[in-house]
Amino acid sequence: MTPVGRQNAGLTGAVTAQARPMFHRVLPASPESVRNTLSDIRKRFRTNVDEDAMGRLELVLAEVMNNVTEHAAAVPEGEVMDHLPSIHLSVVMHDSGLSCAISDDGVLLPDECIKPRGLPVMDDADLPEGGFGWYLIQDLTQALCYYREGQRNFLAFSIPFADVAHEVGA
Repeated sequence: MTPVGRQNAGLTGAVTAQARPMFHRVLPASPESVRNTLSDIRKRFRTNVDEDAMGRLELVLAEVMNNVTEHAAAVPEGEVMDHLPSIHLSVVMHDSGLSCAISDDGVLLPDECIKPRGLPVMDDADLPEGGFGWYLIQDLTQALCYYREGQRNFLAFSIPFADVAHEVGA
């Protein structure tokens, strides 16, 4: 990646920025759109991001976007949502990893989703079908934050590259 220099009018110094791959998409909250978006993200970052970070990014984004698809259109019984929620997704590569921002116009995220999680209780005779999503999201990301403004949910996090993740955990 070659640095690109640019002089800003009114400022005394040059501002240097690196050309980095980025990804932005606005998509309907549907399983097919999520699958296509994940495939397009892999194509965009495949030459710049190692397989470990790419796998963690895909897993987290699949969990988050599928949660929006499955739960964000929830409405009180007897009512019908007049549109499919939309998901706005941005992924930006930087020196230490990938920064992600996701917003949707679905229902409010329940408080228990964002609280620190552990693995669900396991019973060898009756393993749970679900309950791992938010644990995985929290375990594989850094700087996870959520807020709601107006009728939109906003979630942001970073996926560190493997060498950065080991330095932070050391």
